[in-house]
Amino acid sequence: MEDEDSDYLPLPNTNSLSIPNDPVMLAVYQLYKPPLTANRNLLSERNREIFAEAFNDADQVPTLADLCVRQMAKRGNANVPDDVLQDPRRMRAHYDTLDVDLPLRECYSVEDASYWRRVVLAKSSETCLALKGLQDYDWRGKGLSLKYMELVEACPAALWPEKEMTELAVLIKDHVRFMDIRHLQPLSEYAFRKTKREEDDSEPEISSEESGGIEISSDEPMTPEDGDEEGEEEEEGAGSFASEQNRAIGFNTKFTLNASDDEDDSGNERRKRRHERNVARQRLRDLKAAREAEHEERRRRRSEMRKPKEPEPRKKKKRNQRIKGTFDIRVEPEPDDGDDKVLDKRNKQRYLTHLQQLKYPEEDCVHIDLSFVRHFVNLVSLNLEFLGPALGRKYHKRNVLFSIKDMVRLARGLVALQQLQIFRLRNSRLNSFKLYTVCRALRVLPLLEVVDFGYNQMTDDCGPELGILLERPQMLRSLELEYNRLDTRAMSAIGEALQRSNLTRLEYLGLAHNKLSGDSLSILCNGIKGTEHVEELNVSGIEANPRTIVDQLGDLLRHHDPLRRLIMVAIPLGPKMGTKLICALTANMKVTHFDCRDCDLDEQEEFEANVAVRRNIFLGGNGFVTDTQRFPSIADVLEFAKTLKHPMVQKVENDMAKKKECLPFCPTPSPSVQSLAAQSLVTEESEYDIWQMLGITKKVTKVASPVEELVKKVSSVSVIKEPFVYKPNEFNIDEFRAHVFLPGTSNRHSYFMKERRMD
Repeated sequence: MEDEDSDYLPLPNTNSLSIPNDPVMLAVYQLYKPPLTANRNLLSERNREIFAEAFNDADQVPTLADLCVRQMAKRGNANVPDDVLQDPRRMRAHYDTLDVDLPLRECYSVEDASYWRRVVLAKSSETCLALKGLQDYDWRGKGLSLKYMELVEACPAALWPEKEMTELAVLIKDHVRFMDIRHLQPLSEYAFRKTKREEDDSEPEISSEESGGIEISSDEPMTPEDGDEEGEEEEEGAGSFASEQNRAIGFNTKFTLNASDDEDDSGNERRKRRHERNVARQRLRDLKAAREAEHEERRRRRSEMRKPKEPEPRKKKKRNQRIKGTFDIRVEPEPDDGDDKVLDKRNKQRYLTHLQQLKYPEEDCVHIDLSFVRHFVNLVSLNLEFLGPALGRKYHKRNVLFSIKDMVRLARGLVALQQLQIFRLRNSRLNSFKLYTVCRALRVLPLLEVVDFGYNQMTDDCGPELGILLERPQMLRSLELEYNRLDTRAMSAIGEALQRSNLTRLEYLGLAHNKLSGDSLSILCNGIKGTEHVEELNVSGIEANPRTIVDQLGDLLRHHDPLRRLIMVAIPLGPKMGTKLICALTANMKVTHFDCRDCDLDEQEEFEANVAVRRNIFLGGNGFVTDTQRFPSIADVLEFAKTLKHPMVQKVENDMAKKKECLPFCPTPSPSVQSLAAQSLVTEESEYDIWQMLGITKKVTKVASPVEELVKKVSSVSVIKEPFVYKPNEFNIDEFRAHVFLPGTSNRHSYFMKERRMD
């Protein structure tokens, strides 16, 4: 009985409610299955508590073991049972359920790429990463970097947990290759208010008695260009002796005058210090006078308070006037509650004026210690932006300010990044002092290739610092300086740096939307010409004179051989100036990209520029046209061109040639059983047939010998291979079913087509 029950009952691990397996029934089930979500909203199902159809789909309802694994995964990645670790399917469910917001200390050891892909897609703003596969990107390194940057950007400026962050950096430093820091926390507004109050209270209060006791000396007289105070008596006593000596010796007068000229600077310094002392004395006098006036005012108020108060005159009681109408009623004004003097939202205009008076000096706008980047020794790309927290409409200008102390700390960390290749510092406010600190650190990095200082509001005094950056044995590959305020000094420094010999070449120089004048553009072009640097130049939106731009860029196109790409967007040249530039472009045979959008050129000039660029691209791909050694005449070039073919045709022919070379070495296919079709022999009818006359015809067929006998006859003589014939439309239903269920290749159509080609 027990055996019968065990045979009758289903297995315990199978679902009693499941979808059908038959294809026809499955199609009907997909069409007519009850929509679970819609059923729950029906009025007739409002009292229903059990929905059995929810268990029909095996993909949506996991087993109890999978549910346990998923529930344990929600508690973190620690203490995973051995049964789960040894089962790949359960580990897959475990990683798919792990929360992307797990603390970094708990999830840094996870090596599953799909989990880190979910982390990156959830926390990164780069939506194009969703198109990359698991093996096409370093998901773990990017995810670890994003989680660490979350902690860095959430840390307040006044508190940097050095020990904890260092421990985390040591755990993940071997896997982090990219780092993107954008939203650092600035100092709070309360810190600036507190600093302002301390500065206001820093001046000591001096009472009237103390101020009266301070002795302030009189101002020192502004003496002429004679010496200092200490040597006046000596000069008066030695005046007669010097005059007599000058009369006796002629050249001594000239010597005395030269000596006095050398001492002019020291005399100016002494007069300047004397003036500063006089100003300080006057400031003390003003302070003393203000203290005395305040003391007198307090004394007057105290004396008035000591006087007995006079009784207020009794007010006469006003007679109640007769009310004639609603608008004749007198309403007393409300008593002053002092809200007009309160600095909060009750008096927004006064509060706004108070906030506008607050100053935020850059030396006080400090952030966290950026030297923590020294721990990530395998860092390849570093992107830094001082944007402050993303506050939306509550954004404040102090969020974009940073101090030179931040740059000093950053430079201290950059020196240790020997593997760094890309450094970007954008959307910040750089001056010469901050830039000097960073450039000194970047200059010693051996593998640095790309430096981006775009949108940093750098002025022209930052030119020497850019020259320091380019003074390196291995030149940068790309220098991006777009959207700044660079001019003559910066172009002079860059041009001098490019004149030096380097092991590598500067390929890209971006100067778009800078305040470049005609002189600065001339200095830059003269510095570039004759060197191997600058294959791509971007001068879009510069403010130089159009005539100067055309002259300098035209000369650069004619005499700078390494130039391959020129971008000059949004420069109003006009048709007349554009003609001269197009002539220079036509003379250049190597420029493969020329962008002149919004330069006010007419259609004909843009067409000529496009033709010149396409010509250069063709010449770059077909070098035989300009090879005068192989083809001295045009006729030779044309004859050689006739032998060329389209790249696609050439590729197909090369593949066929390779296949033909491989065919002799391929093994011969094994002989298959010859399919011999049964032949039917029809005998010819006689000329006169009674049955034909009666309209009744009867064909006499003679069946050939059996297939076995034909096979024996053919095998005894010779095996003749018949051509492969496949006629799928002649199969009946039984033959088709028998053929489909036979084991074979998954793609039978390709198999039959291949057999046909082989025949």
